[in-house]
Amino acid sequence: MTMETSPSPPTSSDTEGSIEGNPPHPQPQDNPSKINQLTKSRSMIARFNGSSTRRHAELDDEEGKAQFFLTLLFASIEDSAGLFAGTVLFLVVWAILCSFGAQELRGLAATTPGGAAEQWLDDIESCKNAVSIIGTLFVFTLVFRFNACYDRWWESRIFWGDIISKCLELGMMNRRWFANEELQDRFSRFVIVYSYACKSMLRGKSLTEEGEDGPDLVKRGLLTQQELDLMEGVPSWQPHFCLDMLREVIAQLHMIPGGKGLRMDDTNKIHGQLFRCLDNTLKHMNDLIGNCVRIRSSGLPASYDAITMTSFITFFLLASAVWSTAIGWMTPIVVFLASMIIMFLIVMGTKLVDPFGSDKVDIPLECFCATIEAQVHAIDQRGKSIIAVASNSKKAVRPLAVRSESKATFHIPRLA
Repeated sequence: MTMETSPSPPTSSDTEGSIEGNPPHPQPQDNPSKINQLTKSRSMIARFNGSSTRRHAELDDEEGKAQFFLTLLFASIEDSAGLFAGTVLFLVVWAILCSFGAQELRGLAATTPGGAAEQWLDDIESCKNAVSIIGTLFVFTLVFRFNACYDRWWESRIFWGDIISKCLELGMMNRRWFANEELQDRFSRFVIVYSYACKSMLRGKSLTEEGEDGPDLVKRGLLTQQELDLMEGVPSWQPHFCLDMLREVIAQLHMIPGGKGLRMDDTNKIHGQLFRCLDNTLKHMNDLIGNCVRIRSSGLPASYDAITMTSFITFFLLASAVWSTAIGWMTPIVVFLASMIIMFLIVMGTKLVDPFGSDKVDIPLECFCATIEAQVHAIDQRGKSIIAVASNSKKAVRPLAVRSESKATFHIPRLA
């Protein structure tokens, strides 16, 4: 949920507004620039929640599974209509020709028993076992290819789930351990920018390109124009630029005299462990974006597609000839239905090879980035409240009432 707390106990209207995704009423002591920045961010998140987030939010329940399958099905046909229709039409025409030829052979065999026509029919029917073996090999290659495509799509979702977790982990460590407010704000900004930089790079673009988030990040105060120009001018991957900036902030915090950059005194045993903890998290984030780049750039071996299509065409060319001697004019109908289902699987697998695009079946990168931004803002806003409550433990604190119905960034089905 995108709910923030303030040092003073929130009213019911404030709580309801924050849960529903609207910014709470600003308190008089709030910084106007931060309120303006948060309001702009909230408006963008609300736009995402109203479009792509809602589209992907229902995919975790039972109804959503069928919805996702149909979306993937029709999106595959839409982008590959020529290949789909051409292949199925070719196989159906061949099945019609085979049925016509089988009918002619049966007619000749009836008029001249024991002739060449009857011998041809016997030879074709004796090929059933051979065609069954070829069909088994073809099904194996088809399933193997589709599983490889789906594994890439599923693996990318796992990596982005880890990216969200690590970004929020950095945000919480930032507000709990660091003591310099200016460096804290800079750290939070680049944690958010890191997610948007990952999204742009995985789509083969830069934050400054048209349609990407660079200008909007500047407008929302998450980047300065100088920082954006520097990211564009430096010949490096932009997510790694963000990681370097995060490391630089950590270094500046440790260089503050007297160890005052951190909330723990430099003589405390935990002081030396904080750097290792932060650096390990940044290393993990570097590994995550590297794994995503590997998925996007590697693709499937060309032999996968070649073997699958070759076995597909070969099987139906031979099967149509064999089936036509047994089922006659039912062969085109069987070939049409079977080839259409198999082409669905082939094309759907192709759509899943690159899961980082902007198609309907790709993972919702915009929603993930908006989630990270909303939650990092929530961590920043509740930071001072947590400190105040924790340091004033002698006073009785009335807990906030938990609403039974609340809206999270993503729909989470209720568990039985």
